[in-house]
Amino acid sequence: MEIYASLADYLDGSPLAYDPQTMPPLQGKDRPVIVLDPQERLKSPSRFLMPRQDRVYEVGFPWIQTIDWETWESRQALVQQVTLTIEDHPPYSLQLQLQDEVFDASQLGRGEEDTAEQLHNTLGYRCDRATAETIALLIGLFREILGRTKTGPPGGRPLVEIPSVLDQLSQSEAHLPLVLALNRRYELRHKLELIAPKLRSQLNRVAEMMPLGHIQELDAYCLRDYVRRPGRNALEKAGARQQLMAIQRYENFNTAENRFLKGFCDLLQQECRNYSHRYHEAETLERAIDQFRQEPNVQSITSSVDLAGRPNYVLQQNPIYRSFYQAYLDYLQQRSDKEKIWGYRQALLVDALVVYLVAALLQLQGSFISSLSSLAVKATPDYGRYLKEQEIRVYCVLQQAVWSFTLARPASSKASDLVLTATQQLIGQQVEVSYHLSLWVFWYKPAPSLRERLHQASGVDTSLSVYLFDLDQTPEPDDSGSGVQPTLPLPAPLKAGFMEGVDGLTRWLRQWLGGQGL
Repeated sequence: MEIYASLADYLDGSPLAYDPQTMPPLQGKDRPVIVLDPQERLKSPSRFLMPRQDRVYEVGFPWIQTIDWETWESRQALVQQVTLTIEDHPPYSLQLQLQDEVFDASQLGRGEEDTAEQLHNTLGYRCDRATAETIALLIGLFREILGRTKTGPPGGRPLVEIPSVLDQLSQSEAHLPLVLALNRRYELRHKLELIAPKLRSQLNRVAEMMPLGHIQELDAYCLRDYVRRPGRNALEKAGARQQLMAIQRYENFNTAENRFLKGFCDLLQQECRNYSHRYHEAETLERAIDQFRQEPNVQSITSSVDLAGRPNYVLQQNPIYRSFYQAYLDYLQQRSDKEKIWGYRQALLVDALVVYLVAALLQLQGSFISSLSSLAVKATPDYGRYLKEQEIRVYCVLQQAVWSFTLARPASSKASDLVLTATQQLIGQQVEVSYHLSLWVFWYKPAPSLRERLHQASGVDTSLSVYLFDLDQTPEPDDSGSGVQPTLPLPAPLKAGFMEGVDGLTRWLRQWLGGQGL
């Protein structure tokens, strides 16, 4: 087995010497690589290893949990200790340390307010929610494409519809935090106001001593007590206090559906507090939940969201209760999807860039695409990848030339993530001129030294590193002509939407090709 600390080390053939005592943590932002020997195999799939080729795996990001942060020596480091089991003769295990750049604050729930404060005080901006929200947004992008694919042609989503999908998602609730998206989708605040005075209840029957004039119901226990009392009639049996054992009915609001409702409202309120400074809608929903909790009937209810068993009839059939239950299922589903994709988010971003590039190419002057061309999406992501292997072609017909653009994934694991080939043919001439662009994709901005080595290994005239987040926010000098690979930041889709990133890619492509009337 060979372990490479970064993608550039893998391209250069410079593996690390494995020593569990001295080897530094593998940083997911540098895209480390593990290469198995021919006779070696992984015993089981891992949540942080992404296959690039046979026996070649890229190391993703670890899912750092609170216990990992609390047990690590340095509270500033977001490191997780993992064990990798290799099937060989004999089998053996490796102890690796994986490092992430941020801690997912969205995993903190009720009762962890003190831990959340410690994390924010220690990690600062690295304890964030932006990564989890971005992952959810990109998952929503592919689900939107897949949803239309199921009702459309069997080949996949037509490529010509991709720009409209991105534009609609930029303006829809998809870019909102999960709690606000659920509030809009299910009208939670409005329904909470409706249900507060109409909570379902049960009548509990309790046997207790009661004045004769208030008795309405007797059961077998009360009748036995009545028979045992001395006296010839009810007045004599009632004694000096004129009381007999009878059934008193009490209205009980502590039902299963109300316990769920109050517990789910606690979750929503915690989420609203995290966004109330940014969204007025979150503040409004939080106030509605506060008013709901102050109702006398609600205060007698114990909260619970433990729904491991089957939900009761009310949660499934009552329209208002069912809305809250369905919102809770969506909440759990999106959190689960985020946790599964967290380690593979690098591969998710590569697929997202393909969608960006398709929309950018279709913005070029005279762009044309076959009506049969489609984007094939998997229903379930494979190690973070939603898109199936395919070659995408876009044409641009101008007055003096015809351009052909081909976007594909290279076959070699040592090539770039994507290759864009632009071929120009002047009208009336047989000569073709081709331009090749190697695209490397990073979740975090790569260091200049890493980009320089990637540029040298690309083997083409132009290479580009596209990244999503820049944690350091340090400006760099102009690298043009210096041999350092240029970078292109994608605007955060949570704030800017998708189309701003598409417009930036379109401008860069025109600059790369020198205008040419595109």
